[in-house]
Order: sequence, then C-alpha cells, then structure tokens
Amino acid sequence: MIIRGNRKELERRAADLLAEALTNVLARRPVAGCGVVGGRSVGAVLQLLGRAQVDWERVHFFMLDERLVAPDHPDSNYRLVASFVSSFLPPANLHPFLHEPGDKQAALLRYRRQLENVAGRLEVLLLSSGEDGHIASLFPEHETIDSQDDYFLVTASAPKPPPQRMSASPKLISRASSAVLLFFGSGKQQAFRECLDDTVSVRRCPAGLVRTIDNHYILTDSDGGAGES
Repeated sequence: MIIRGNRKELERRAADLLAEALTNVLARRPVAGCGVVGGRSVGAVLQLLGRAQVDWERVHFFMLDERLVAPDHPDSNYRLVASFVSSFLPPANLHPFLHEPGDKQAALLRYRRQLENVAGRLEVLLLSSGEDGHIASLFPEHETIDSQDDYFLVTASAPKPPPQRMSASPKLISRASSAVLLFFGSGKQQAFRECLDDTVSVRRCPAGLVRTIDNHYILTDSDGGAGES
C-alpha cells in the first residue's frame, strides 16, 4: 500500500501501522521481533509508537543496520534508537549488535542466536530509504544486496560512510510479515519512484525488496497531499 500525506500525518500513521502489526503478531506468538533502523526519519515514529497500547514486555527490537562502533558511540544507531524507545521498551528488549575488531563473524552468529532464542524471527520492520534507494545497509549494486546470508551480514566497503557496517540480509528482510518503509524528503523521490517501478531491479533499488513482503506500507510526503493507493 502506498500512503501519501504530510510528514506529521505520516509519522502518526506509521506508528499506528506498526502498533497494529505488533499486536497481530502477539495474538498468535508469545514474543514479537521487530527490526528497526537508525536515521533521522524514524525518531518521531518511534516516539509516537510508545503511546500505543502494546504489551512492550513481549516485544524485542533488533537493529536492521549498525555502524561498527561501540553502543555508546555518538554514531551508533542503537544509541539513537534507545534514546527514543527508553521510555516504553524494557532495556533488555532492545538488542545492540556487539562486536570487537577481528570478531565480526562470531558477532554475527551471536546476534543471530539472540534473535532465534528470543523471537525466532523479525516479524515487523521499520525501514527508511536513502536517497540512493538503500535500506538498512543494503546498497545498490553492492555486495550487500547480493548477499545470500540468512540473517545478518557485515561489510567493510559500504559506499556511505562509515564503510564498516552490519545489516540485516535481504533474506531476513523478505521473511518479515509486515513492513513500514519511509520516503521522507524531496531528495528521496527518485528512489521512491524506482521502488515502485517494476522495470527497476531490487539490486538497483534495494528499497523495492519491501514490496515482496505481504503486508507492506510505503509512506511518502512527496506532494504533501493526502491519499492512498
């Protein structure tokens, strides 16, 4: 579903959609795994999400992308997300990606096992597209979007600084049951158009991967008008 509107309306709508998706998961599973990204676009959505009547004790957040820095580093996506969810999510339910130099593969395995042990899978995703159409740290025509990993991956050559990053893999993202994808700002409108263009491959525009998820919602403030399609 494509949803258009002004940014404040879309932030509220995104929070409502996420809350509904999490509630639906909790109706059939004891725990809901939710994947989230960092970045400027998601902060207000996460704050609004905290107002929803969701059993937060049963929701666990995992990072869909992370810079390979310490969790308390100013560039950490975990640190950013924690600043928005600390008022409603139990601290133990937000899972950082922890690594040490030379420990990347072991760190990936640990993170995978955390997800498997806590929630089993990521059912609900909150994503934001970059101007180049990247989501998480899956970049156009790059090794990350070509990855065949089942869960998470690391790269030392991300085209957006810093180059060393962790990301959810294409397979992990595509296994979600619901996803909300944000295209906020005029600079992302070309990526929005490519995301919806059936002639543009996912390799060229990774954001198009979200369209493979059964319940996907693509929100854009492209024209400031209201409407859905």
